[in-house]
Amino acid sequence: MKRNLFVGLLILAATCSLFAEPKLLTILFTNDSHGMAWAFDAPDSPKTGGLAAQKTLVDQIRNEVQLSNGDVVVLSSGNVTMGDPRSNVCENLPMITGMNLIGYDGMLIGSHEFDFGQKTFEKMQKEARFPFMSANLFYKRSGKQIGKSYIEKTLINGVKIAFVGITTPELEKISNVGVDGIVEVKDPIEAAKKLVAEAKQRNDFVVVLSNLGYSDQDVSADGYPSDRLLAKQVPGIDLIIGGRTKIQMNDPVTVNNVPIIQTEGLGKWVGRFDFYFEGKELVQKNFKLYPINIKEKIVKSDGKVVYENRGKDLAENEALLKMLNDFNCEFSTQVIGELSDSFLAERSVIRSRQTTLGRFIADVMKDRTGADAAFLNGGAIRQGINKGIVNEMDIYSVFPFEDTIVTGSVSGAELKQIVDIATKNSGQGGYLHFSGIEVSGGSIKVNGQPLDSSKNYKIAVNSFVSGGGDGFDIMKNIKLNDTKISVPAAIIEYIKREKYIEPPKM
Repeated sequence: MKRNLFVGLLILAATCSLFAEPKLLTILFTNDSHGMAWAFDAPDSPKTGGLAAQKTLVDQIRNEVQLSNGDVVVLSSGNVTMGDPRSNVCENLPMITGMNLIGYDGMLIGSHEFDFGQKTFEKMQKEARFPFMSANLFYKRSGKQIGKSYIEKTLINGVKIAFVGITTPELEKISNVGVDGIVEVKDPIEAAKKLVAEAKQRNDFVVVLSNLGYSDQDVSADGYPSDRLLAKQVPGIDLIIGGRTKIQMNDPVTVNNVPIIQTEGLGKWVGRFDFYFEGKELVQKNFKLYPINIKEKIVKSDGKVVYENRGKDLAENEALLKMLNDFNCEFSTQVIGELSDSFLAERSVIRSRQTTLGRFIADVMKDRTGADAAFLNGGAIRQGINKGIVNEMDIYSVFPFEDTIVTGSVSGAELKQIVDIATKNSGQGGYLHFSGIEVSGGSIKVNGQPLDSSKNYKIAVNSFVSGGGDGFDIMKNIKLNDTKISVPAAIIEYIKREKYIEPPKM
C-alpha cells in the first residue's frame, strides 16, 4: 500500500512538472532617455513620457510578473543625459534619482554621459543605487575601468544570466573628456568577445547592452561598428538591447540568430523582452513596446481637437513626481522675445543640410564677435522652437551644451579644409552650420566674395568644435581665443535686443 502511494506521488509530481507553466524572466528597458525626467509636450502629443508615469507602468508589470513567480530586471542602454534643460541645470540628478525610485538594476554608460564633464558624471555615478556599466571604457592616464563590465542575476529557477555593457567609440569624438584624452574607449568588438566569453562560462545566457547603434550595414554611416557587426562577430550573445541611433523597432531585428531591439528613446517607450524557461531550457521569447502616455491627435466632425492615448492611461506616481519637482530646476519663463515662424530641428535634417535654425545661431555668434564667418556643429542643436513667444527655457532646450564662443584667425586654405570636413560629415553630428559662408558645388564664398586661400579670416566657432570635437582635429593647430561667452546666453541676449525674430533667408 505504501509502495503504491509512493509510486502515485512520483507520477503526480512528474505530471505536475510536465504541465507546469514555464518560468518567466522579463527584461524592461529604456534607451536614449536624454534627460526627459518630466512629461513633455511632443508634437501632437501633450504630456508625453516622464519618469513618474514610467514608474507606474514598471510597478504594474513587476507586480504581474512576480505574482507568477517570475523575475524582472530593469535596464537602460545609455544616454540618459542631455535633453530637458531642467535635468541639465541640475546635473542630471533628477534622472538618476528617478531611476533609483523606479528600481533600475543597471545602466550602460553611453556616448553622452560625459556631456557635462567628468565631475558631473562622477556625481551621477555616486548618486545611482545601480551600477554604471561598460566593458570597454577606461580613464586613459590611470587605466582604471570606469564602469562594471557586466552584472549577473540568478533567477528563481536557477538560470543564470549576465548583462554585458559595450560603449561606442563615438564618445571619444563628441565629448570633451574624449577629445582631451581623459577617457579611452577600447575596441568594442574585441572587448565584447572577451567579456561575453567570460560571462558565458559563469552564466547560461548573456544579454549585451550596446550603445553602438543599429545600422543596416556592419559599420554605420559615421564610421563606427554597429550592433549588426556585434551580432555577427561575437559568439554567445542571446540578446542585444541597443541605443544611440534611436530607431523605433516594433519588432526585433534578428542578425546571426541574435535579436536586436531598441526604441526611439526620449522616455516615450518602455521595451519589454520576455524569456520563458522550462528548467534551464529557453522555450519562448516575446517582445513588446509600451507607450508612455503617447497621444494621437483626433479632429472631431465639429472641428474639436482631442488627444487619445495610444495605450493605457498611466497616472504619474506622486512620490516620484514630488521628488522631481523638489529639485527646483526651472529656468526663467519670462518672455524674452517672439518668433515669427518656427525653427525646425529634425535630426535627419539638422545633420545633413543648412537650416534656418543653424544659420540663426551662427548669425548670432558672428554678430556677437564681429567675425567674418561663424559655424557650429549640427550635433549641438537638440530641438527646434515653435513660433510665437520665446523664453529662456526654449533656448536652453535648443542648445543645452555648456559651449562658449571661441574666436581665431584662419587662412583661406585652412577655412577650405574646415568646409571640406563639414561636407564629408553630412548625416553626422559634425555637419556644420555656417554664417558668412556659402558653399555651392565646389566653390566657397565668404560674405559674397570668392574664398581667397592666401587671406586671413576671423572665425567664431562653438568651443566643442574648436577643441577638435567631431573630428575637427585641424582646429587644434589654430591659435584660438575662448571668449567665455556662453552660446545659449548670447542667443538669449540677441533675442532680448531684437525682440521680434524672423528666420534668416536661406
